[in-house]
Amino acid sequence: MTIRAAAAAIRKPLAPGARTRAAVPPEVRRRLSWLVSVLGNNQVAELLGVSRSQPSRWRTGKEGLAAENRRAVLDLDYVVARLHETWVPEVAAMWLRGSNAHLGGAVPLEVLRQRGAADVIRAIDAEDQGAYA
Repeated sequence: MTIRAAAAAIRKPLAPGARTRAAVPPEVRRRLSWLVSVLGNNQVAELLGVSRSQPSRWRTGKEGLAAENRRAVLDLDYVVARLHETWVPEVAAMWLRGSNAHLGGAVPLEVLRQRGAADVIRAIDAEDQGAYA
């Protein structure tokens, strides 16, 4: 029996529609704290598409973090760090919210929310290389 099969055998099934919320891992909490220090709590909440109080509750451990939100925090952390290597924070914020030719005219923040970080990272790479779309 594999570890995955053993874990599945002892795992309690969730109620239909239930979402699991695990404690916030220390590394995710550290990255979330960095995002809040750089962007502010309200802007992080806006970028993640959650209520304004949510990042604070995650950072303090008052609420767990669902898997999809954990991935969203890590994706946003990486994208913002990459943008800050290229531009000052104000320009990086405009880039996130503006139409982007490398994304077919889509807004990077919306692409990040809907499809994850891969396409946004490719657009950042293209900008870094001076490519024109």
